[in-house]
Amino acid sequence: MGATFAVLENEGLLQSSADIADAIAGGSFSDVKAHVPAATPDEAALDLSLGGAPVFDAGRRRQGTRGFGVLSAAAAPPLLAQTRPAPPAPLPPASEPAGFGENVVPLRSGTLSPQERSAFREIARTLAAAIEDWPKPRPDLPRLDPQPNAPLNTLPHADVDVPARSEPPGIGHAPEPDAPPASEHPAAPDDLDLLDHLPLGLLVQQDGAATYANRTLLTLTGWEDLADIAAAGGLDALLVRDGASLHLATAAGTPLPVEVRLVAAPFLGRPALVHVIRPLSEAEGREARAIARRDALDMVPWPLFLLEPDGTIRFANRAAAERLGFSALDLAGEPFIVAVAPQDRAAVVAAMDRVAAGAAREQITLALRDRAGTVSPARAGLTRAGAEDQMLCVVVDPEPPAVPAAASAGTDLLPRFASRLRQALAAPLARLTGMPAPAALSGPERDAFAAVASTLDDLATLAATVEAAAPERCDLAGLVSATVAALTPAARRRGIALRLDAPDAVTVTTLRPQVTRLARLMLEEAVAATPAGASVSISVFDDGTAGACLQVSDGGAALDEVALAAARDPLAPLPTPAADRFAAAGRPLRLARLAREAESLGGTFEVAPEPARGMIARLRLP
Repeated sequence: MGATFAVLENEGLLQSSADIADAIAGGSFSDVKAHVPAATPDEAALDLSLGGAPVFDAGRRRQGTRGFGVLSAAAAPPLLAQTRPAPPAPLPPASEPAGFGENVVPLRSGTLSPQERSAFREIARTLAAAIEDWPKPRPDLPRLDPQPNAPLNTLPHADVDVPARSEPPGIGHAPEPDAPPASEHPAAPDDLDLLDHLPLGLLVQQDGAATYANRTLLTLTGWEDLADIAAAGGLDALLVRDGASLHLATAAGTPLPVEVRLVAAPFLGRPALVHVIRPLSEAEGREARAIARRDALDMVPWPLFLLEPDGTIRFANRAAAERLGFSALDLAGEPFIVAVAPQDRAAVVAAMDRVAAGAAREQITLALRDRAGTVSPARAGLTRAGAEDQMLCVVVDPEPPAVPAAASAGTDLLPRFASRLRQALAAPLARLTGMPAPAALSGPERDAFAAVASTLDDLATLAATVEAAAPERCDLAGLVSATVAALTPAARRRGIALRLDAPDAVTVTTLRPQVTRLARLMLEEAVAATPAGASVSISVFDDGTAGACLQVSDGGAALDEVALAAARDPLAPLPTPAADRFAAAGRPLRLARLAREAESLGGTFEVAPEPARGMIARLRLP
């Protein structure tokens, strides 16, 4: 243990280790051959066949190589093969058992057969799968030196007076006629000393009783021997599960985080159940609990979030990730309010603060926003969670809340409200000015009149009912091109460039006058908001199943999510001071009007919140 293959070769214990060193320095390998010469003339030489694979940590840093080897009797030592042939080894009589344990298969001289090689590879895959996620032995584990006078537990099959065998039987030697089978030999002290040096704790149960515990387990737990473990209630009483963690009680009464695996294997020739016990560090214990918690919460069919006290998402289960269109890793570390529509964020933050301050639980109605920006109503419950209530838990009802009858009829109030407000403003304005557009006004007065006239125009559109008209086929690209040509002189006077990117034809079936007016309003709005010297980009294209699209990108002030939500709702209170460019320009209803006209045509009007790129408006028509 601890020696390299190069050291073994320098000491004359191994030949051809250069091939082994080259294989270990590379990637995965198998069937790398080496030769183990005989130490004495009476011993048999051995052939060694090695296979292995590199081991990496979580950061993909190479930690070492894990592998296995097969030792078989050599046909002849390589140094003597050229001088004289090796005499054939006598085979044991068929009636006498070979000198091997019941779980050891004697191999023929020479190389392995295809069946034997396949069997060993299957054994290697099974062992690798069983211990693949186990970390390497802890470097700080104390080495337990054998103590010749110390008792080796209370094993009924262990006899400390039996000397270790100095000459293991060769492949061709038969046991003495009066020797019992190898599986019935008592364990030698060297055999048990090997188990005592393992960095893992071992406890063997046979016939329902503990028969052996290695010294590593006794050192970790502080128990003297098997009698002390039995007096404390046995392993069943000492192993305690706390949630997702497993602890082993020590002699001092402190819980030791461990990982336990059960292996059914022969021990001293008899069937046994071996408990392989590995102590966990504090970090490994927390990670084990976190993995178990994630696995359990992923089984919950409702969207569920675990939050830090400040509202940061620590974990989102699979249902939450599917609901929002993100992966769980993308959501971890982000504020929970990114999944909430802007108009509901203040209420959600207030509810989380109340729960974090000591409230038992909260139930709120909110609108969730997924990755595509789609907003959907939902109900959610908030409460504290964790071992010491150090986290917040949010559970979202997968069924959207029913819309009350009064709320569903609220959209019918907008046309009546807009019509009454337009009538109330239009008559006094006409009396004050005496004409639709007074030429005598100039400067701020003209701008104020233009703002009032625009608002009245927007109110007229919002108050108008949708008239049934026959749609017709029209070319959206040609229509937009004509509008751009009409606005180019006015834009050029302000030093604004209009860049049009449109194909020859994009045909839609719609109402031509309404589409023409809507396209003109979009372009006029972009030109009015763009500063002198900048440009406006206009694109017309076929967006496949989404329909025909008119996209207008300007250089004016951008809108964030909060300002965009307020500008789209004509009944929302105006912020003070005006937070969006529509309200600042005296047209607080313009965005709501554009969205309503697009809906009346069976299309959609959307604005992309791009704070660093101005405003991008898209009109999609079927």
